[in-house]
Amino acid sequence: MQKVILATRSAQRKNLMSGLSIPFEIQSADIDEKAIRDPDLKVRVTKIARAKAEAVAAKRQGIIIAADTFAVCNGKVLEKPRDLDEAREMLKEQQGKEVFMYTGLCYLDPENNIDFSEVSITKLKLRQLEDYEIQAYVENAPVTTWAGAFAISYAYGTSLVEYIEGSLSGTGGLPMELLIPLLKKSGLKPQATGA
Repeated sequence: MQKVILATRSAQRKNLMSGLSIPFEIQSADIDEKAIRDPDLKVRVTKIARAKAEAVAAKRQGIIIAADTFAVCNGKVLEKPRDLDEAREMLKEQQGKEVFMYTGLCYLDPENNIDFSEVSITKLKLRQLEDYEIQAYVENAPVTTWAGAFAISYAYGTSLVEYIEGSLSGTGGLPMELLIPLLKKSGLKPQATGA
């Protein structure tokens, strides 16, 4: 059986992948994501995902899964905040507004001639937040590891969201509606691991 390699440092992506009962390994891509630019945000996020996948494919053989995520609010791209102050500002900026989560996915399986790139876009709205809620979230959650400084795949993060349209797993950085059919094409059998 081919090795499945997830090109990530993201705890969210590892967690999502772990729910599929498919053994996988982690190999960080270590690329300069900020050097990859494109005025079309869909193109940009898929270019970054592909660059991660190709960097890992140059070192390792097997099925390579890579993704990249950023948030967009009022036309502004919000990546991972540099520090807690920037995380606070990002949350203040997004509260009460629609936020678009862009996740690019790249899936490479040379053995089965699969070379796939796609983008998942999820629209959500954050509710109005009190300053104390923002402060508590920033102090108690790993906000500098998340695009836009929040993640709804964690318990309290879910309560920040008023509504969501689109891929729930896409907001966590790994859109399952795109990934699972690809794993099946590779001859794997993703299935739930239990409660």
